Amino acid sequence: KNKKLLCPNCSSNKIKNLKLYLSAKDFEIFTCMACDLSFKENVNEGKEFSFEDGDYYSKKNVGDKVNQRYKKHFLRRAKNHIDHIENFIGKDLNKSVLDIGCGAGLFIEHLQSKGWKVEGIVPDPNMFNHAKNKLNLNVQKKLFSEWESEQKFGLIYLSHILDDLPNLKGVLKKINASLEKEGILFVEVPNLSSKFRINFEKEAELLAGKYFFSINSLKDTLERSGFKILNVKTFRLVHLNSFFQILISPIMFLLHFMPDKYKPYLRIIAKKENE
Repeated sequence: KNKKLLCPNCSSNKIKNLKLYLSAKDFEIFTCMACDLSFKENVNEGKEFSFEDGDYYSKKNVGDKVNQRYKKHFLRRAKNHIDHIENFIGKDLNKSVLDIGCGAGLFIEHLQSKGWKVEGIVPDPNMFNHAKNKLNLNVQKKLFSEWESEQKFGLIYLSHILDDLPNLKGVLKKINASLEKEGILFVEVPNLSSKFRINFEKEAELLAGKYFFSINSLKDTLERSGFKILNVKTFRLVHLNSFFQILISPIMFLLHFMPDKYKPYLRIIAKKENE
């Protein structure tokens, strides 16, 4: 049935249609039987999702207002990510970072305060405005596909972005070329190692998403693009932003001990392989 369909990662034609039970059924999601990548054929007809018009933050309910709650959530995440990344950074690494999909700029602002040279890309007008005009950061309002630079970075950072960017191989080739020798890549995405979990993703996540990664498919995808995997981590966040979240936090803590396959987030640190 899907003979003409090839996997965007490994080009296999062993593709099966993934059954969606609960989620938006306006498009089909396919899974590659060879490398385990799930991907969407772009059929968002009538439900176009415009990153340039600010749909990403408003429709995904991340919050398109950079208020206290937003700042608290993303600053905590930024600090957590930096603590993790610092375990893999060599003394000689060039302290320059490119944040693809930098949002309001909280991650790169925090790195800048630690002496890093920073650059961010964000197509969303509200987020760009905050990063550029409120935080005075070096950010460009554009899509990654439009971004061009001769600079080589020590760190390239994609937090919940790689799964939304079209042309997976092209994106990773461009990222690899923009990293210096031994440069570090940080990727965090939803962990969809258990395919049934796709049913519980929000409709906006399914609309924005192009790829749905498992632990195996993300490792495979990065290795094919010239990266060496240094660390793989799956986890569940314990949010303490509201009274309800504090109330259920002991339950969420116990869920930390579930198998990796079922934890909702997946994080990989990889290094550019020497050419």
